Amino acid sequence: MTSTGLVYMMTPALACFYGGLVENKNFLNQLFLSIVCMAIIPVQWCLFGYSFTFGPGNSVFGSFDYSAGRKLGLVSLNGETADQVNPLSVPSLAFSAFQCSFAIITPALISGAVVGRMKLIPYMLFIFLWATFCYDPLARWTFYNLGWLRQMGVVDFAGGLVVHISSGISGLVAALILGSRAQFDPDVLNTGQTNIPFTIVGTGLLWVGWMGFNGGSAFEASGKFIFRKFSWKIVLFINEQEIYGSYSFFEGIAALAIVNSNVAAASSMTIWIILDMIHGKLRGQHNVFVSIPGVCSATVVGLVAITPCAGYVQPGYAVLIGACGGFIVNLFLAGKKRFFHVDDTLDVFSCHGLGGFIGTVMTGLFTQTDVNSAVANGAFYGNPIQLGYQLVGIVVVASFSAACTAAILLPMHFTFGIRINRLEQVRGLDNVAHGIVDMDASKKVPQISAPPLRQKQTEMNIVPIISIENNVQ
Repeated sequence: MTSTGLVYMMTPALACFYGGLVENKNFLNQLFLSIVCMAIIPVQWCLFGYSFTFGPGNSVFGSFDYSAGRKLGLVSLNGETADQVNPLSVPSLAFSAFQCSFAIITPALISGAVVGRMKLIPYMLFIFLWATFCYDPLARWTFYNLGWLRQMGVVDFAGGLVVHISSGISGLVAALILGSRAQFDPDVLNTGQTNIPFTIVGTGLLWVGWMGFNGGSAFEASGKFIFRKFSWKIVLFINEQEIYGSYSFFEGIAALAIVNSNVAAASSMTIWIILDMIHGKLRGQHNVFVSIPGVCSATVVGLVAITPCAGYVQPGYAVLIGACGGFIVNLFLAGKKRFFHVDDTLDVFSCHGLGGFIGTVMTGLFTQTDVNSAVANGAFYGNPIQLGYQLVGIVVVASFSAACTAAILLPMHFTFGIRINRLEQVRGLDNVAHGIVDMDASKKVPQISAPPLRQKQTEMNIVPIISIENNVQ
């Protein structure tokens, strides 16, 4: 439950991270786009989402057996009931709450791709439908013990596929369908002021929350280890000391996941800072600048990249994975500004889609049975087929996410519309969707009380600006 609380905190942390990067006129709306997922998804998860994902059924779909919280007693680490497996089970309510926190933050990630131009009600409808028809099936296939991707051999420790690639691809498709903002400039992150301290605070909270995100996911991996080593009848009769020995292995995987997450984030930040300095020198800058939003994004990229293999690799490989993530995404973003003019406003695809891709490929290379008996060795340890499984998982998740997002948004786009008009974009969604006046409007007031010699000229400059704003409203 501690890990559950940490992951729940990540959604408001994401709101701060995103909010600090957008224009002031869209700041509060961007906070709301993340927070509203905490209202929609828990209801969906309780009514049928959990049952669709982890309830009895086949390798593709769940059932309504657990809908509205019915039949929730004890559930084992692989989704079967406690009397079918062993005493090392977690209460199903705790399991459901932990998985719900994943279901909340995944669609919230998509909001960074639609900044400043998507209508509020269509967005909320999209979140509900996307969680039902995209996230729940993907989680079933990958996280559920009998899911068809998992049975094939695809491994995903904490959501590199299910959370990050799915949201990154969906964000890209949503940005393509919505089109660019009215004042979109591919060479500039945003056209208005930003609040970078919010982004820094959000980054720190995301980093802390990720300890629960990856560390809490250890229960799944250690459970598989126990299932393979003992049958349930044998576990019932082993002595108390041996049971505690099994628990110590579980704690080791959780610690490994947390250590790997930290060093991957740190190495990604380090590489990003070095690349920023190199880019500055190549541009002939006298003073070399390090982008603070870039460093914050680098932290997230490192955490994303390690997510699919946090409990499967040695810490040394975690350093390499984080560094590769930061290096590749940094270069991709530099090229994106020159060659790709898609208004994925906060680089959801680059940070989460590409970061998840890098981490999933690295999972196929560096996993070790000696580190975690739940997984097979990777390609670097004599098992190249594991890399093939991971690539299949990437193709399936990316294709399914893109198809689902398009299938949800296109009918909405061609019927009642999902995009605000140009004048509403000028006003900003804080005003259009929430009735809040521009937060910077008060800064114009001191100009009226200027010194007498300059007052007339100041008033002449102010009058047209006010009239334009009134006409827009």
